[in-house]
Amino acid sequence: MFKNLNVVSLLIVVTLYLAGCSTTPAVTPTKVVEATKVVETQPDSNESIELVVWTGKFGDYLKEQKEQFEKEHPNVKVRFDDMGWDQELYQNVLNAVKIGTVPDVIVGESYVQQLATAGHLLPVDEAIASLKADMIPGTYKGAEYEGKIYGVSNFTGVFGLERNCKVITEAGLDCNKPPQTWDELLAQAKTITEKGQGKFYGYSLQGTKGFPTAGVFRMSVYFNQADGVICQNNCTEPYFNNPKTLPVLEFLRQLNQYTPPGLTTTADEGQVYTALFEGKSAYQIAGSWHPDWAKKAGCQDCRYSAIPIPSGGHAANIIVGNVIYSVMKQSKQPDLAMEWIKLVARPDMQDLVFPMSGRLPSTRSALTKLRPTADAATQAFIDELLNNPALTVLPQWQEPPKTWKIYNELLDKVLNSDQPIQKLMDDAQTAAESLGKK
Repeated sequence: MFKNLNVVSLLIVVTLYLAGCSTTPAVTPTKVVEATKVVETQPDSNESIELVVWTGKFGDYLKEQKEQFEKEHPNVKVRFDDMGWDQELYQNVLNAVKIGTVPDVIVGESYVQQLATAGHLLPVDEAIASLKADMIPGTYKGAEYEGKIYGVSNFTGVFGLERNCKVITEAGLDCNKPPQTWDELLAQAKTITEKGQGKFYGYSLQGTKGFPTAGVFRMSVYFNQADGVICQNNCTEPYFNNPKTLPVLEFLRQLNQYTPPGLTTTADEGQVYTALFEGKSAYQIAGSWHPDWAKKAGCQDCRYSAIPIPSGGHAANIIVGNVIYSVMKQSKQPDLAMEWIKLVARPDMQDLVFPMSGRLPSTRSALTKLRPTADAATQAFIDELLNNPALTVLPQWQEPPKTWKIYNELLDKVLNSDQPIQKLMDDAQTAAESLGKK
């Protein structure tokens, strides 16, 4: 069924260096290998086939997937390569395409649609035809392009409001009454910060350091609640000076006053969120994997509730921690790569996501089965996935690294200066629009 290509004659110009042999962005080579003739031959029936999958550090669950796939395909060996995440991963994919050293399957979260638009991915609709109805639509929304799907979610997540009751109680507030509105959150954060006198603060706000989209993920919930979206034209083009964005940025500037010093300027995401677990902060937006993380970090009474909404706003949420697998168009084993995609979305594999990784599965059936046995916090996150008809994803920029850089520079100035926010928004929009003119 599978064929190998045997290069009969090769004109070797120089040795080709493989991009992506480490987790740092690969350097585009200036030298190439040229093939003069290719013929097809039948492989030996005992020959082992390698399926190359770029993936992250997903522990025992990833190991289980590998072992199950190899069990079902005895002549296949799955090779995992960790090629980084976010912009680093995206750049490594582009470099691999450029020099022809692509893997069979890639992992990603924020850049799948852009890779599909550029023609680097294969649609997976046929492979998942019998599974699609069970998949939560929001989990593959960022992998859709022109009516086709180019990736399947391995596991997923959404956001909620996390609070450390020890801190809140010590500040003289009632932890059984979490804030319901932005005004209530600001008032409590101010009171807690004043009561803490440098020992603890009201809110942990993540800035723009580290992964370019890390802090933006959580802030996007607030933007969506106020309809202050930062994109237009099917969310592919920047709208950084959206008038409805202004009150959101003003709100974030205020929240930053009640954040432990240094958190919004650190690149260590773990440091940002463990501050609450350690009793240095009272509130923060948390991903659905936080309850387990909080327990392991020693938080004795961390609780979860809906994210406060602005006056005149509405509830909203965004898909996060959404690990998507896609098949590369240049895959050497496209049929096997599609089999991997099916494995990821299969009910038996999805049922193992939470017990083996602590993350939430991406299918309705797995979430429904998990809910009765899950703790209250996890149940709340599950309900958000099952019942929220308007789960959104981050904007799908046409030039993602450059566009996110412009927006992060805007956020940095909002959080760390007193410059007029409207002017910062206008300047960012001008800079973003200039990208398409170059």
